[in-house]
Amino acid sequence: MAKQVRTFSLFEAASIIGVTRQTLAKWLAEGCPAVTRADRSRGVDWEICIADVIDWRIRKAVDDAVARYEGESGEISREEADRRKAVAQAITAEIETDEALKRVVAVADVTDVVTQEYAALRTQLQAVGPKVAGRAATMSSAPAIQELVDETIAEALETLQHDRRLGAGQSAPEG
Repeated sequence: MAKQVRTFSLFEAASIIGVTRQTLAKWLAEGCPAVTRADRSRGVDWEICIADVIDWRIRKAVDDAVARYEGESGEISREEADRRKAVAQAITAEIETDEALKRVVAVADVTDVVTQEYAALRTQLQAVGPKVAGRAATMSSAPAIQELVDETIAEALETLQHDRRLGAGQSAPEG
């Protein structure tokens, strides 16, 4: 059974990745993949898979780096090919070591955790208004209302502070 891919709007995806909406739109224009491309005339919104965007950015960075070493004919020298092979083998060995020592995690795993936390936090923050409104209606002190709102938001943010899934299997730092 195929794994269901979680998609996001252009704004949500940009926020999760940590870039502006304009930057992500520029990447999409440059060929970054999207599950569904927006079409305002038909009322279709963007549907973007975060893992696909990250994979595209990595491939693009590699392609850009390789392009710097190619000659005008697009071919590389035997020495350059041997050097690249040695570098690739060293990087592969380093990654395998990091994986064996559990010092790295898969991008898909991190994306899943961040996606779930983002969704949970968004849901809780959207509930702040209704949750506070009833109690605040009986209050007459602005500082008391402010404190109520601050406490409710702090409770929502605890969603991020208590998720230890990425650290599973790692011992706590001694100190």
